[in-house]
Amino acid sequence: MNQVCCPVMRLGKSLPYFIRHHSHQPSTLSSSDQQPSLVQSLQLGPLISTCVDACGRGCLEIRSVQAARLSSESSSTLKVQLKDPQDPRSALTEADQAAHIAIVGALRQEWGDQLKIVGEEDDDEELDAMLSKKTYEPLKRDLFENDIGDMADVDPSTITIFVDPLDGTREFVEGRLENCQVLVGIAIGGESFAGAIGIPFPDGDLSSESTIVYGVADIGAGVLGTTLKRGPFPLDHYIDGVKYPRPQHATGDSTAEVMDACRKGTIHRCGGSNVIYGGAGNKILAAALGEVASSLQHKVGGPWDLCAPEAVLKAMGGKITDLFGEEIQIYKDDWKENRYNERGYIASPAGGKKLFHEALSKALLALPEVQKYRDEVTK
Repeated sequence: MNQVCCPVMRLGKSLPYFIRHHSHQPSTLSSSDQQPSLVQSLQLGPLISTCVDACGRGCLEIRSVQAARLSSESSSTLKVQLKDPQDPRSALTEADQAAHIAIVGALRQEWGDQLKIVGEEDDDEELDAMLSKKTYEPLKRDLFENDIGDMADVDPSTITIFVDPLDGTREFVEGRLENCQVLVGIAIGGESFAGAIGIPFPDGDLSSESTIVYGVADIGAGVLGTTLKRGPFPLDHYIDGVKYPRPQHATGDSTAEVMDACRKGTIHRCGGSNVIYGGAGNKILAAALGEVASSLQHKVGGPWDLCAPEAVLKAMGGKITDLFGEEIQIYKDDWKENRYNERGYIASPAGGKKLFHEALSKALLALPEVQKYRDEVTK
């Protein structure tokens, strides 16, 4: 198994413009004064730390559900419901719910009303009621105190935390555990800034503890937990270069006309082969690690699918746009009205990223099927 080691973040004063743009002058609080409802600005280091810690807790909940599933007489005891009866990708399990409670509940308790926290399962009133009844161990604020230097204080009103408690629920139900992830992303001013990608099953089972890949866009990335055993080469089951010629391009198994055209168009323009990956976060991480030359998807469920993976991809030097070659805009409040989730993404790894990414996006945009799809979702 190939291993990749991501650099640990060493963040100093080289902050992206949008962080400076949304920052306050520093205001120091003692630990006894840290009452979330009173804080007018906050340091990003502790915020990133709590998101990474919460991501790890989500992984633990998912692993616990899987362990119980294996110990039962039949895997059919897993509770599954479809939010959309016609779409197996809309599956919701007890693992989603347990991880949502652990992550969103702890973050809300930690930061109070000062931060907007958006979870994929927020519309579940029963789940929301369960959140309000629980108390949580405080999240760790000091995971990176030796790695992250002084960072500008940021106005909490510009920050949104996006949580996907189990990206790849369908894969979890079907037992394809290596595709499952926990996504906790931080957006500032409508742009992805930082994120944590939790991998509850690094080896596809419970044999090793979770891996957490975290990153700050354009600054740096790191890993906690089990060593990341992926990249920069194809996954073991795609290593056969005859059956799966390189470069490889990751997509899901959607049969939509636009995706069929994108698969054929990508191979026509770049050569290689198409490989199937489950979960948006898993596809984008594959690009970030260099397992694939590109990852493509024509739509996602919401901003929780992209915020953390985009930040990690950019932290590792990769590039991402929507399917039409434009900047990702899904983190804005009007994402549903403007159907930004239906604009999908193209993700590519570091190394010649600009020329390759632009060439691929232009080739795809020239396809009649993509033009037709763009007209449908942008009108």
